[in-house]
Amino acid sequence: MKLKLCLFSSTPDIERLSFLVKVLTGTPMELARRSVAWGYDGFEFMPDPENVMDPGEIEKALNATGAVMPVVNSGRIASQGMALLHADKRVRARAIKAFKQMLDLAACFRSRVGLGMSRGAGILGATREEMDALAEDVFRELTEHAQKVGAVIMLEAADPGVTAYINTMDEAVAWVDRIDNPHFGVMLDTYQLSDAEPSIEHGIRAARGMANHIHFYDPSRWPPGVRAGNMRLDWETIGRVLQGEGFQGSGSVVLAPEGDPEPPARAAAVFLRGLFSRLEEKS
Repeated sequence: MKLKLCLFSSTPDIERLSFLVKVLTGTPMELARRSVAWGYDGFEFMPDPENVMDPGEIEKALNATGAVMPVVNSGRIASQGMALLHADKRVRARAIKAFKQMLDLAACFRSRVGLGMSRGAGILGATREEMDALAEDVFRELTEHAQKVGAVIMLEAADPGVTAYINTMDEAVAWVDRIDNPHFGVMLDTYQLSDAEPSIEHGIRAARGMANHIHFYDPSRWPPGVRAGNMRLDWETIGRVLQGEGFQGSGSVVLAPEGDPEPPARAAAVFLRGLFSRLEEKS
């Protein structure tokens, strides 16, 4: 199974936001060098949504190190007080503008942009019909822009602790069918698969082979395979079902929530590569 392993990353200013998980921080050159040195193929990048950097700096870092940046993460949109699906049209307009800037950045590298917590927690009091109508307007506008610039949006089903809207892969895939555009797809997240799906197997298979990115995220907030006794997820099963579905693409890992992040990050890369190698040998 071909898989590009990446580290969640951002610029140092993310540390002011109390972001949900700990990520690698630094300049693009520092992110690229450390990711590769720690055993990864590259990084998943979370730019400041309203101050997206010049792609030239990222291109220089990737060329110098051989690192890849297959995914741009839009999660900071929510952390910086915006939401794509927001009752206030001014807030919504800011978020849409920011997301389009991320699509512009991603297009420079033929990367994809995750649409997860950036959609917001949901609108209090709104009916399902009202949320669907708003989502359709926003998703179609963003997809039109993605198609124009040559990027791909990946809708991420998220657990109810993050949002009240689009919690399952069945719901996410229904939106892919509804938008019906190759520039609008889905991605996977292991926390969501364990928390919101009937089973991990069901959630992965519900993606119908369309997902080519996954967040390897354990509810303990530690990287996979680092603290075996504290892991809530069955990584062997996750790997086996992904392999059975023919998953190919990229997967991203967060940093350990405390202590020196390098040893756990290295250990997680070894664990995941070893897991998929064993599965490959058995097939």
